[in-house]
Amino acid sequence: MSDMFDYLEWRGDLTFRQAPVNMVDNLLFSCMAYVVLQDIVGGMHNGDTKTISEAAMEFVALSEEAKNLRDKNDEKIFVAMAETERFGDLHLQYHVQQMDTVAEKQFAAITVALDDGSHFVAYRGTDYSVIGWKEDFNMSFKEPVTGQSLSALYLQQVSELLEGDFTVLGHSKGGNFAVYASMNVEEKIQNRIEKVYSFDSPGFRPEILESVDFNRIKDRIIKYLPHSSIFGVLLQSKENYQIVECFSIGVLQHNPYNWQVDGNEFKKLDKLDRGSVFLSETYNEWLYGLNDEELHAYSEIWYQIMQEA
Repeated sequence: MSDMFDYLEWRGDLTFRQAPVNMVDNLLFSCMAYVVLQDIVGGMHNGDTKTISEAAMEFVALSEEAKNLRDKNDEKIFVAMAETERFGDLHLQYHVQQMDTVAEKQFAAITVALDDGSHFVAYRGTDYSVIGWKEDFNMSFKEPVTGQSLSALYLQQVSELLEGDFTVLGHSKGGNFAVYASMNVEEKIQNRIEKVYSFDSPGFRPEILESVDFNRIKDRIIKYLPHSSIFGVLLQSKENYQIVECFSIGVLQHNPYNWQVDGNEFKKLDKLDRGSVFLSETYNEWLYGLNDEELHAYSEIWYQIMQEA
């Protein structure tokens, strides 16, 4: 049984010209979006770029407080990627990070450039900030949340600055942002999107899916769920999905470092386990049975509990 670290040891010596982008690469880009690089990689109004090797070297020199790690493996995987032929020379650009307790937003994104002219837009999922979780709760009754609107704006702006095609992706809430952005940009930008990858990401309220022409992008969206998914089965989802076997059980399967890798793919299963299906049906039935005022009150209660904790 292998994981992403094993994959880097096995295939890290092959450039993307030697071996095309695969599913494990896409998850690695999604994990890299969790690394806090706002003082290392230039922002939207700064065209400066850094290679992954250069950025990792600067990142490891930061204090633990400045790193603000969600998971220690985020730094480990970033450094491991930097040390490979495959990832080390790829360029990072347009890192954006916004946190605002008043606007109830936790948003970050980064763009990775390959030497063939293609780009990967990676959105960060939920970090360990309380406001990040508050925004997650808001998804149940607000449409859209601030982070979703920012995701579409980011993709719009990046597409105006860069040529070539895009792959849009993210883990957890980042995958939700990737799908939302791809649905809500202009059609001429959508035409440049090759694929959209969503890794164990919650879906959307029905109104959001009905408010846009989802059919224009749906065939390019691929969703991956761990076999006991909790977060990825919440809210309504119309994406095609595949199921990944994990080393762990329950909520720990949300952690991508627990996903099993088989060569340059994930180890797959045929179906979700019964607990995940039951959770999806039960939670979504309960959720859609409440009005927006009740959902807002529910969100506020959980937010207060988390703040006190």
